[in-house]
Amino acid sequence: MPPRRDGQVGRRGAPRTAAQTSSSVGRDALIEEYRGYVKVVVARLIRTMGLPLALKEDFVASAYVGLIEAAARFDSSRGLEFRYYAYLRIRGAVIDHIRVACQLSGHAFRRFRALEIVHETRQREVEGKLSGKSGDASQPTAMEVLERSLVALRLATTLDGDTIEAHQERHNPERALQAKQEAKNMRAIVATLPEKERTIIEQYYFHDRKFVEVAEQFSGLSKSWVSRLHDRALDILREKLQQEVAELAA
Repeated sequence: MPPRRDGQVGRRGAPRTAAQTSSSVGRDALIEEYRGYVKVVVARLIRTMGLPLALKEDFVASAYVGLIEAAARFDSSRGLEFRYYAYLRIRGAVIDHIRVACQLSGHAFRRFRALEIVHETRQREVEGKLSGKSGDASQPTAMEVLERSLVALRLATTLDGDTIEAHQERHNPERALQAKQEAKNMRAIVATLPEKERTIIEQYYFHDRKFVEVAEQFSGLSKSWVSRLHDRALDILREKLQQEVAELAA
């Protein structure tokens, strides 16, 4: 059977409707318009994360998949800018590729993990908007998303004392001692969370488990429910950290 060409037939050979054709044209136009943007995002990731330049073409290929997905799923009626949505999908596709195909050093992996976690926090916000839930009172504000991302970033860069690199201790012992103390304080705050929230945070951030893996540890909890408990935990931690800062200032 000859391959189907866009603009000729739809599913099961049925003629395309005007709406389908218009949607396809709009999708293709977005892909063409943002084709160059893919390389910009990839170059930025390589630079900021210190990724191997030799794998650039692999990253670009993954990024194009993200752009295609963004164009296919984007709904302009939700009031979301396509450039921002495309950026998240492109970056997410590269992150997925790195996780599956790349071996990173300890330092690079922690930077990658921090990026991945902040990305997932923002992605959930955007998906909520695209699903029509942006008017829901339970949906976070932009400031709340930013604050959660900052807490997530701090958690993602919290190291166990044994993982502080020897060269850091040798060349900057003061910074190494500070990093160990910060990690100790953060883990102590996490330990005060309710049991489920604490387990989710520890498994997700300190043991590199995905939400679906964490959900398997709880009978009857879905991945989406684990995600909600995770966000609740971040809010609790944010309040505790703000209180800690206020007490120090006092």
